[in-house]
Amino acid sequence: MFKLCYLPFLVFSGCTAATESTLSDKDFGILTAQIQQKVAGRPAFQGAALLMRGNEVLWQYQQGPFSPQHSQQIVQGPSFDQQSVFFVGSISKTLAAMLVMQQVQSGTVDLQAPVKRYLPELKQPWAASVRVADLLNHSSGLVDINTQNNYGEFRYNNLNFQLLGQILTAVTKRPYAELAAQLLQQCQMHSSGFADKADRVSQGWYEEQGQLKAITAFIPVEAEPSGGLIASAADIAVLPLCMQQQLNKTSLHQMTTSQMLRQHRWGEVYYGYGVQITQTAAGVEWSHGGYIPGFVSVFNYFPQHQLSLVVLENQALNPADLARAAYYHDKLRGSVIQILSQSH
Repeated sequence: MFKLCYLPFLVFSGCTAATESTLSDKDFGILTAQIQQKVAGRPAFQGAALLMRGNEVLWQYQQGPFSPQHSQQIVQGPSFDQQSVFFVGSISKTLAAMLVMQQVQSGTVDLQAPVKRYLPELKQPWAASVRVADLLNHSSGLVDINTQNNYGEFRYNNLNFQLLGQILTAVTKRPYAELAAQLLQQCQMHSSGFADKADRVSQGWYEEQGQLKAITAFIPVEAEPSGGLIASAADIAVLPLCMQQQLNKTSLHQMTTSQMLRQHRWGEVYYGYGVQITQTAAGVEWSHGGYIPGFVSVFNYFPQHQLSLVVLENQALNPADLARAAYYHDKLRGSVIQILSQSH
């Protein structure tokens, strides 16, 4: 029914100096107990979770896929493992922001330039004043392509990153998915992709009127930068490492600098360029979540410890109560923060 593994860790020698933090079997046991916990009012965990330092898996847990009607009955097909792929929703934005910052490094994109410089076909007045940077940190004020309100304030909107995808295509003359695929290979995220990986994704389940119903997820091409990425837990865990490897210090600093305060169930969470930044008891945290009908995902990375936590589920509960929908994600995050804060 489930797979569980503890492995010794290696310290990753990347761009960020690591703090020595020793994790024990007792710590891993806490994570396992939490993810196995039955919670009244919501289904058991179904998906893949892992904790990695550098490229080394410290702890992993997979359960399912199950039929919601028979929660202990495995459905047809292979059981989940760390290479099983899921739609990861808005984690796609972190990858898209990396692609933009690479173009900034090469001089083909200016963060302070108006959107209209790269997309001259846009006739809406906002295109002459909204900057590329405003799209990256969701301060454009865009409600839809024709409506803008509260420019300069944080307003999360997928349209921002869809426009960034169009800008990338305009300056490189290449489809977004092709650009992204190249970066995925550079990051050694070999299980990840877009429509080319769709046939490997497990059945998703979406809650409607209190019942989980099967859903076939589909992401249109224009939404690939904002929510179309398909990836494994192991691949998502190395995404923040790849940020440090593929971006120069200036770009990485810009991407991970707190810019816009956003309302969040975790408390004081800031947004940079395609990544959330939070000050925790374990030090700074980079993160992003994703939610599309059928799939919920989150990654949490602690650069001082070079530790990645990734939790991916193929069941999406009612988004009106994200604390319930992301219950296991949040519990694991809280435990990891507590463990790291006590291990200095």
